[in-house]
Amino acid sequence: MNTPVLSSLTPQRASLILVSFISLLHLFLAFHVELGGDEAHYALYGLMPDWSYFDHPPMVGWLQMLPMWLAPYDWSARLVPIGLYILLNALLYRVTIELFCKRSSNSAWQHPQPTPTNHWLGFWSLAVLNSCLILVLMGMAMLPDNPLMVISLALILTVIKLLETNEFKAWLMLGFLIGLAALSKYTAVTLVISLILVMLVEKRWDWLIQKGLWSAVAIASLMIIPVLYWNAQHDWASFLYQINHGTGHATWELDSLVRTQLTQLASYTPVIFIIGWWMILKPKHYQDPRTRLLLLFALPVTALFAWGSGYEESLPHWVSLSWLLLIPIIVHWAWCHRDTKWLKPLAYVHFILAGTLVLLAHSLLYKPWIPFDDHKNPIQGDYGWPQASQTAIELQKSLTDDPKELPLFVSNWSITSHLAWYARPQPVFMTGNRQTQYDFWFGQAKAGTDGLLVVPHYEKTPPKTQIAAHFEQCTLLKEEPLSVNGAVVVTYRYYHCQHFSPPLPSAAIAEP
Repeated sequence: MNTPVLSSLTPQRASLILVSFISLLHLFLAFHVELGGDEAHYALYGLMPDWSYFDHPPMVGWLQMLPMWLAPYDWSARLVPIGLYILLNALLYRVTIELFCKRSSNSAWQHPQPTPTNHWLGFWSLAVLNSCLILVLMGMAMLPDNPLMVISLALILTVIKLLETNEFKAWLMLGFLIGLAALSKYTAVTLVISLILVMLVEKRWDWLIQKGLWSAVAIASLMIIPVLYWNAQHDWASFLYQINHGTGHATWELDSLVRTQLTQLASYTPVIFIIGWWMILKPKHYQDPRTRLLLLFALPVTALFAWGSGYEESLPHWVSLSWLLLIPIIVHWAWCHRDTKWLKPLAYVHFILAGTLVLLAHSLLYKPWIPFDDHKNPIQGDYGWPQASQTAIELQKSLTDDPKELPLFVSNWSITSHLAWYARPQPVFMTGNRQTQYDFWFGQAKAGTDGLLVVPHYEKTPPKTQIAAHFEQCTLLKEEPLSVNGAVVVTYRYYHCQHFSPPLPSAAIAEP
């Protein structure tokens, strides 16, 4: 893997150059690209801080509070995720060095000894990280997974310390990190499962009688009080939503699991996907305690979403923690087999193709310059919302002097954040039965309300009418196609709708 070009560099300097380049690219795009749906959603979290939220614990909102208070703009919503991604790179470098350059497989925890492997492993871990398109894109878009991944790497470093020294202060740090993880995402429960697995596999039964362990449990329990408090005030809505979200479908379908895995293969690159699954499934890879530690933290996340995707397809970023933890293992394995004839050509192909894809995707975010047929551009879901919001407000003003008499609506919960962010501080309501965070922010539209409905072409048009949670009738006011390079990226349709019929009481969290 070592090349003549890099031979004059230190691994630390090469890593700094790589991370600086990606960070500057993210900062540039932050000022030139409108917010995606998730980004807008969590920016609104920051504008409306709370103890917790309907669909996630509060960390992602708390982190956005300061930038939203200082400068509630698109670019400021990306400052925290860019900073978290820099920290993620630094921690991944350190975890790789700590495990595979400071200790051998024979004396991993008790008396760690430096191995012959040099620190270029740290750089190559960052190179692999930044060749995974979805992870790089997450580096500028706020998601609950962003703080969770950073916290998890810090937690693994703490676990290494506990395996070595069992220091009380390391236990306190462990409790603090578990608490932060629980405030970031509900799937942080897999970290607790991983810790139990580490204790069992490493036969650390003495941990159970350590005052440090129970101090850590106490700290983590205290830190999740905001989540418990919010849920107690809202009929445990968040917990019920998560349970319904994971078990809402009655039957388990292999096709759904296969589609999820194919999406992950494309998102994390075929090379990383195939080698990663091989690392997880082959028992031999659990013999080295360094590799085993990372696998024990990756396995519960992988198993949770692999099985759950049979009931409902998992989004690729939901398993980002698992693939992140597999990167140092893959890099170490590749380093140990670097003399294999086919490995270097495969690495070159991977980095050339994946690196090109990363740069191409970022260029398309800046400007969709590649020609696509009308309504076939892959960025259509996150394009044109500032213009659509402006048009909606102008139409609203042409029909009424008081926006409260003709509130804004969307036809699907998944696009609410776009309009709510760019039309703020106006509330945005939804047609359909699904309960969302916006019901807690804006309430439900009153029966008989008229509204201005904004519908992009990829949603059902004309909109449903004369059923519960929809309007009696809708009249098309305007159709607005937005084009780039002569091709229509997205078309927005604006409807003047009358007499909203509220959802049925039994459909509070329907339509998962």
